[in-house]
Amino acid sequence: MKQKVKRTYAKLLSSALLLLGLSVIFPAPAAKANYINDIYNGLQSFSELPGEVNKLQESYQQTAEELQQTKDELGQTKDQLGQTLQQMADYQTQNAALQEQNRKLSEVVNELKDDRTAREKYYNRIKNTIFTGIALVLGYFLMIRLLRLGMRHRSRKSDRLG
Repeated sequence: MKQKVKRTYAKLLSSALLLLGLSVIFPAPAAKANYINDIYNGLQSFSELPGEVNKLQESYQQTAEELQQTKDELGQTKDQLGQTLQQMADYQTQNAALQEQNRKLSEVVNELKDDRTAREKYYNRIKNTIFTGIALVLGYFLMIRLLRLGMRHRSRKSDRLG
């Protein structure tokens, strides 16, 4: 047990010497005890506080003005956006009306085309009827003429024979 006690004392002594050596090598900074300078510096910084408060108030006022300007600009932008949306709605309404009008015009054009086609078919039928009638009349006269010629030719033949 004596050896344990000796070892403990040896460790404690070496730790104390190490701590003493470190404190000698790295000395602690010296404390200042100048109360008058501290009081003067405190009063000086206290007297500078109203100026800093004024600077802070000016900065607050400037920030408040900038915020108000931003709000005004935002309000104007919002109004412009509302007007633009209203214009878009008006354009959409006009577009729908124009599309309906275009559809009606397309229907009218299609009806006119159909009427024109029907009229052309009717005129073609009339032309064909007229040409057929003329061809029939000409054919009739031509056939009568050929029959007369044929009959004359036979009658001359029969006159010669008899």
